[in-house]
This record gives sequence, structure tokens and C-alpha cells, in this order.
Amino acid sequence: MSFTPFRRLPIELRHRIYTAHFSTLSQTYPAIHPPPILLASRQLHDEALPSYWRTTHFAFTGTKHLVDFLTSIPDSTLRSLRHVSVRAYPFPVYPVDAQRGYVTYLFDRVLSLFPGLQLSRLWVGDPYHGVGVDEDPWGHDLAYAMVEMLSRGDAWRELVYVVEHDRFMKSCPLESIDFAKWSRRDPQPSTWDAMIKERDGVDSGAGVEMCRLFDGGKRRVPLTKEFETVQRLEDGFGAMPDDGQIDMSADGQIEITVRRGRNADVVEKGVTKCEKTEGLRALFKEIGWKGIQARGLYLDGEDDPTAHL
Repeated sequence: MSFTPFRRLPIELRHRIYTAHFSTLSQTYPAIHPPPILLASRQLHDEALPSYWRTTHFAFTGTKHLVDFLTSIPDSTLRSLRHVSVRAYPFPVYPVDAQRGYVTYLFDRVLSLFPGLQLSRLWVGDPYHGVGVDEDPWGHDLAYAMVEMLSRGDAWRELVYVVEHDRFMKSCPLESIDFAKWSRRDPQPSTWDAMIKERDGVDSGAGVEMCRLFDGGKRRVPLTKEFETVQRLEDGFGAMPDDGQIDMSADGQIEITVRRGRNADVVEKGVTKCEKTEGLRALFKEIGWKGIQARGLYLDGEDDPTAHL
């Protein structure tokens, strides 16, 4: 096939065509391969490659796969990525001195390993609920906490967090100092909305919305009033019955969308005040992700997400 007529088009028009083409493309790791247009000629490759990275949606079935990919690409490519979806499994890693036991890093900590990441949209699938998951109060609290912890990050302009049902909104007191603050449930989405507005400005366009999804996400019902989330729980929705059987009446996925303000500095800084996370960053710098795996320091936590908390 000859691309001569296409190459005669103005460069601005060609770039618009590249963007339109790649905006419909979604690739799931590890099957991330250059599309045919990038192989047509050196000229088309060089012209279209930036649009490919900026516009294509890249999907990852777990945190490990995301780390595999981000550690395999140049920094310039990482900074070009704009659309990522991932199921945010915990990330257990042993320090070099394995006698101290492993540390379970949550997904927001993993993002800090990749300074320069500046996504337009980060879609996060909650790993602690759903078919085949042994749900427990730890998972409920973690799902709730992850929304707030990710909302404090800088790697994205729009964050979408999806949970399989609303049972995570029910208060689950745990005897844990680490999670005590998230064992309580504040009115939502107003509390998260106020938090992001305080961060970016009331008139900045920043905000948080919650929806209930039906029919595989084809039908979205906004949760605009507090009672639409809380009342269901007070009426018994999402409660764990005495017989231990999960109440499945809390139907419909919960989608939480967090948007940063117009002038927000959206780029991962790679800076954290957490001593344990700094230890992980040092480990990645010292022996790299391949070295961590080769020495058996990574413990796959995707089979049972709450077991390693």
C-alpha cells in the first residue's frame, strides 16, 4: 500500500489523523505492540509515535504488570503516557535483609517510583472486592482509603476508581493504628470533594463525583446526595449477616471520579515522606526491578490481595 497521497497532506492534518486513529486503540499488557501504521515507513513511524504514546489507552491487569512495563520504557516515553487503567493490587517486597520480613506497599506508593508520570486519566480497578475475592473488613477499609490516598497524588489529571459494590462504604472498625482513620466513614462524596477543592481551589474546576454503574457501565446513576450512599448502608445494605453470607443487595458498581483543578501541577514528583517507601525507591535504584525479581524479593500478592496487608 502506498502512503504517498497521505504524505502529501499538511503535517498538521496528519497529526490530527494520528490522534483520531490512536484514540480508538486500547492495548493490554503484555500484548503492547506497535500498530501497523508505525511499521509502514520511517517517516510515518517518527511522525506518529508521539501520538501513539499520548493517545492510546494502555491497560494492565495488575500492579506487577504496570511496573514491568514502566520499568522497560525510556523516561521520555513514560512522560508521554496519558491513558492508563490498572487493577491496583498491593505490592509486597522484601528488603535486601529478608530476615526483617516483607513490606506491603499500596498502589499509591508504587506510583512514586515513576517521577515524570503525568496521566490525563488514570482508571483504577479496586482489587479487594468482586467475584473470587475473599472480602473482609481490611479490604473495605483499603478501598475507602485508596480513594483518599490516590487523590493526594500528582500523577494524573482525572482519577477514576471503581469498586464492585458499595459495601466498602460501611464503617468497619479495626484494631489497627495504620487504618484507624479510615475505619470511620465520612459523608461522601462531599468530604472528598471538599478535600480536592481545598487542594486546587474552589473555582479551579476540581471536584469529586460518585455514580452507581449498571449494565456493565452502560447506565450511570449519579449519587448527588449523601443519603443515596449512606442511607442504603443504614438500612442494612452492605451489612455482613450473622450467618456470614455476604448480602448481595448492594448491586451496581461504585465509580468515584476525582478531577484536578485547571492549573494543577500534574506530574509525579517521586518524593515521599514515608520512610518505607523511600526504602523501596532505594531498592529499585540499587538493583532494579529485574534484580528484585531475580533475588526473589517480590512476593506476588494478586492471588489474595488482603492476605499481605
